[in-house]
Amino acid sequence: MSSSSSAAPAGLDGVFPIARGFLDARSTGPAALPYGGSLPALPTAVRARLRETWNLDVVHDPAAPDPLAAGAFGILYAHVRAEQVVLALSARTNLTLAGSTVRVVGDGLVASALTTVLRRLGAAVVRGTDDPVERLAARLDGIRVEPVDPAGTAHLTVLTGVGHDAVSAADVAGLVADASPRPPDAAHLPSPRPHVRTTPKGSLVEMPSPLPTDAEAPTAAQWHLADALVATLLVGDRPGADGALAAAVTP
Repeated sequence: MSSSSSAAPAGLDGVFPIARGFLDARSTGPAALPYGGSLPALPTAVRARLRETWNLDVVHDPAAPDPLAAGAFGILYAHVRAEQVVLALSARTNLTLAGSTVRVVGDGLVASALTTVLRRLGAAVVRGTDDPVERLAARLDGIRVEPVDPAGTAHLTVLTGVGHDAVSAADVAGLVADASPRPPDAAHLPSPRPHVRTTPKGSLVEMPSPLPTDAEAPTAAQWHLADALVATLLVGDRPGADGALAAAVTP
């Protein structure tokens, strides 16, 4: 698809309702809103619309703070990302998650959210982590825990992007999905069917970007996370900002 597929509709208020609620608190001049970390950059068309309409320049800058470290945004991101991943897995594979064994490899909020969603769907979840605190939390929740290792018996392995630096999708045997904020580009791998790539040891199910992209028409979840991202950058680190954002995004 052309890059125009990711362009925000003319009425930004409807696409970014959370951010719109924080606009009045910003300075009247142009606002540069940089963010760093592992999230991808917003598409060019979306950034242009934000500049033209709201005078906001939302740019990815590796030197800027990581919004995933912000409490409210990090929690919202984890829950929405977990749902994105599970929906993509259901749509792009023949795997029935109910009754399947799924290894969730890695640490952090996304790993916890994925574990919750998968267990709710009836999957048997095994956590792969070397972090003692993560191991404790998982064991207290009645979850089987294994060390981080590319080997293991499961119908599906989901990598979270945190806490498994030595293990990539190419190292894992069988069916694997990478739920990192910026999933790796696997275009060089053969694709026997849409969104599934053949790896040296198995198959990689391509995951959607958490944010809108130039390549595909954005989903509601991608717009929701983009909205929350812009709102997080608008509130910044002023006193009470995280609480205000949490209140704004709470269903």
